[in-house]
Amino acid sequence: MNGVGQSRSWRAAVAVCAVGSGASALVVWLVRRYGWTEASAIVTVAALPTGVLGTYLTLEARFRSSSGGAVGGPADLVGVAELLAVAVRRQWEAEAELHRLNEPYALPVRWRPASPGLVEDWRALIRLATIGGAGWPTPPAGGWAAGPAGLAGEGNDLVEVLDRVPTGRLVVLGEPGAGKTILLVRLVLGLLARRSSGWPVPVLVSLVSWDPTGQRLYDWLATRLTADYPALAEPAPGGGRCRARAVLDDGLVVPVLDGLDEIPNALRSVAIARINEALRPGQRLVVAARSQPYREAVSSVGGVELRLTGAAGIELCPLEAADVADYLRDSAGGLVGAARWDPVVAVLAEAPASPVAQALVTPLMAALARAVFNPRLGEQATAVPSRPADLLDQERFPSRAAVEEHLFDAFVPAAYRPHPDPARECPWRAADAERWLIFLARHLEHNLHGSPNFAWWRLPAAVSPRRSRLPQLATGLVAGLASGLTGGLVYWFACGPPYGLTHGFASGLTYGLGVGLSWGIKVPARAMRWHTRRGLTYGLVYGLVIGLATGLAYGLANSLAVGLTIGLTAALAGLAFGGFKTAPADLTTAAGPISALACDRATFRQQALAGGLAFGLAGGPLGGFVFGLTYGPAAGLAGGLVFGLALGVTVGFFRTASGTFALAHGWLAMRGRLPRRLIAFLDDAHQRRGVLRQVGAVYQFRHLELQRCLARR
Repeated sequence: MNGVGQSRSWRAAVAVCAVGSGASALVVWLVRRYGWTEASAIVTVAALPTGVLGTYLTLEARFRSSSGGAVGGPADLVGVAELLAVAVRRQWEAEAELHRLNEPYALPVRWRPASPGLVEDWRALIRLATIGGAGWPTPPAGGWAAGPAGLAGEGNDLVEVLDRVPTGRLVVLGEPGAGKTILLVRLVLGLLARRSSGWPVPVLVSLVSWDPTGQRLYDWLATRLTADYPALAEPAPGGGRCRARAVLDDGLVVPVLDGLDEIPNALRSVAIARINEALRPGQRLVVAARSQPYREAVSSVGGVELRLTGAAGIELCPLEAADVADYLRDSAGGLVGAARWDPVVAVLAEAPASPVAQALVTPLMAALARAVFNPRLGEQATAVPSRPADLLDQERFPSRAAVEEHLFDAFVPAAYRPHPDPARECPWRAADAERWLIFLARHLEHNLHGSPNFAWWRLPAAVSPRRSRLPQLATGLVAGLASGLTGGLVYWFACGPPYGLTHGFASGLTYGLGVGLSWGIKVPARAMRWHTRRGLTYGLVYGLVIGLATGLAYGLANSLAVGLTIGLTAALAGLAFGGFKTAPADLTTAAGPISALACDRATFRQQALAGGLAFGLAGGPLGGFVFGLTYGPAAGLAGGLVFGLALGVTVGFFRTASGTFALAHGWLAMRGRLPRRLIAFLDDAHQRRGVLRQVGAVYQFRHLELQRCLARR
């Protein structure tokens, strides 16, 4: 939420508290001074200022909610695309820097044309691009490639290769660890570097969360874009659509879809068919997958071969042994470190069929070997406990799979090994970090069905279903005792020990169990803004119910006046907790796990304090009104505060994701499954250790194979 909107929200909350407190105090004083009958008319007149202020805040909130998404935003979709390009470039430049993709230099990945049976015939691509109708890209200055052979290349040539495809559609295939994702990152950055104003923005997303049987491609893409770039959830210029859907519909996004092979086997063919249905004339597209799963998906579908419409294809090649040797020695931190690789370099050159030579020909394994055996910045090569020559022991590593398994096993301990520089020392022991990462990997593999995306708001799913009721009830009991203790102490001073302890603990346990029962997976809230219609509805219904209940207790004639006062004040307070809307966000910044959690926690605090306090003082009749009539203004004020804040906290647990995340994290940390400072641990694993990578608001393991290797332990 921006500063102006937040200050307005808090001013409105303060106004609600003030008016509600005055209204409740006025009702209590009038009834105690004049009795129910004489007070009815006075209460009705006293409710008028509350209604006036409520009307003002209602109109002000409606104006702000209808214009908040457009204030200060771009005037057209081209402007939205320009700012989105900035966000995408910042996102992937940061990831490339964190994972040292250019240190000492990027590995020279090469590719060749894909097998003809996996893609469409080249003549069909030319026909589609020339006579298929308007919208297709014009040939580049150098012209299209004469055939599939013209797509071979290496390094940063993929941008030019994409231009040489007549349709601008490409399938990127490769073996596990061949460097597909890194190549796509370089493609996105390359396209952005040469992009001109008004051109489509390349956006890299993973297909793992797409269910092609239940979601259309563009519907799912719009959801992903709003999750990774929250500002795209705002209304588009002209209204009617959100920005994400608008830029997709207007062709201002080039989808770069990674991980087609990570979709369940039975759905891959369906996914390709759904992509074909969604493609429009002139729509550029890049899809990446592992070679064998893609071959199985397109080979035969009910006896009919399937192809990605209008797409050419390339397949990544293994690295050259000389390139791997140069890369490992150049990143060894000096002559001493480079000399440690001499035995391995000799085997790479002389015995290409050896297990170590076969393993190190993929960029993933070469990068893991660098992390395991080479010193880090400020570290001496002689201080690294492992030696590259250990990989040559064929008794320990008789096959390529054994070498790869060893590198995966050694990577995490190497990332967390002690550093001689105290400023770079890791705050976690390697054994603890490895145990926590194994738990997260098993959570992703077993509880989330192999998904690579660790979203903090889905952590409640890590609690075993067989024991899920136990942490709910235990957490509810603890929260209830805490609330009961607070309420009991407040009532102790207001009404005396017996009544205070009894009713305080009773109310506290009630709300505490409500908190415990709020267990579940929720979508993070980005901000709390006044939701006029829902807030007024909730407040008026609440006031009507309380007014009728009061009428049954004190006479039906008096319930109208009481219900009017309580209903208006409760409706005014209801604006603070009626619901959430997306606050304006920075379109040039991608979402991150830490920022998403911070926004959700801020929303929770606003919900608990603004909504709960306002409701407690303004409505809270069970505490602030009934108790005030019976036990005096002090008890009424205490009851309003206790019930209102407890209600605000409870509603906050149901409305936001950080509450249930805290419950799940506390339960798992208490059992030693996760660190106490989980977010700090994940951020360190991403920023400094290179074990995790960040994709939008979720974390992923550096590679899916690393996740699976850890999960098998």
